Amino acid sequence: MLKGMMVVVTFIVAASPVMAQKCDTSRPATAPLSRFEATTNGSMKDTKTRLVWLRCSLGMSWNGSSCEGQTLTYTWREAVTEVNELNARKAAGRSDWRLPSMDELQSIVEFRCFKPAINLQAFPYTPESGFWTDTVSEGVSPRVIVVLFLHGKAYIANKNQRWRVRPVAGN
Repeated sequence: MLKGMMVVVTFIVAASPVMAQKCDTSRPATAPLSRFEATTNGSMKDTKTRLVWLRCSLGMSWNGSSCEGQTLTYTWREAVTEVNELNARKAAGRSDWRLPSMDELQSIVEFRCFKPAINLQAFPYTPESGFWTDTVSEGVSPRVIVVLFLHGKAYIANKNQRWRVRPVAGN
């Protein structure tokens, strides 16, 4: 009987619709669309920080109007390798892609929204997951910071865990 209940619960959870992003529009936007300039090559320039971001998480590609495919997860070392490969291919016409710092990645968090905490017009299909940074957690090796786009907060992660990547260029 218990085994049958587990199957039903699993089915109900798996069949439930995905919750949509929720934003409190009574709060000021921290990353409004007006702050970003879209390019035709799948990147987005932040006019406040002057950084350039790939609009799609690694694993997805820009089709001219949105992101398609599926985001992939990487260990920290794999993430660094993937970013180096972006540079070798001159993705979006650039060869200075890198993992962002914690502060840089949190600069695109839309704190008035959650699930995910990002401007989905600027960065479509961003999952609520954690994204790697290059910020090392002092005194706790081999740990670095990830920013969780569920709500935009930063956490310490082990470099062997698997998280997503949003490359940045500039500065």
